[in-house]
Amino acid sequence: MRIRKGLVLLLMLVLAFAFYSLLGRLNPDLTIFINTFIIAVLLAAITYGEIEGAVMGTVAGLLEDAFSHGVFGLSGLSLTITGFLAGWFAQKISLNSLGKRSVILFFFSLFQLVLWIVLYNFVFKKSLLYSRPGLYLQPVITAIITSLLAGLFRPVKKAID
Repeated sequence: MRIRKGLVLLLMLVLAFAFYSLLGRLNPDLTIFINTFIIAVLLAAITYGEIEGAVMGTVAGLLEDAFSHGVFGLSGLSLTITGFLAGWFAQKISLNSLGKRSVILFFFSLFQLVLWIVLYNFVFKKSLLYSRPGLYLQPVITAIITSLLAGLFRPVKKAID
């Protein structure tokens, strides 16, 4: 069972990286609107729990940092905290309805973005909110995509387990 879960998480990470690379190749601005790594982290967190969400957040964040030209660890820290909290919160309430799941995922995506921006401002002493207005749409797009994927992933998870 654990091997299957590990393989599913690895596949999610590989797909997130592949889609991130594809979006960057098509149009680099798309990576601002659609952050595939936070989608993978939130999907893992609400599906498997807080530990898997935190581990996926760490690995996905460090992978994202490896391909950015910023400080190594900013995305890793923000995605780890978000993955843990989303997984913990998802275990406490039922996220079976699309509306509730979308709202919760929006707030966790917004939390991750705000945490990342605060850490970025702390390190670089400059704001990204004026230079990258596409960041405002990232939580909305992330919540919609992740909520739809989570609805599709539940039957797959039941078939695997």
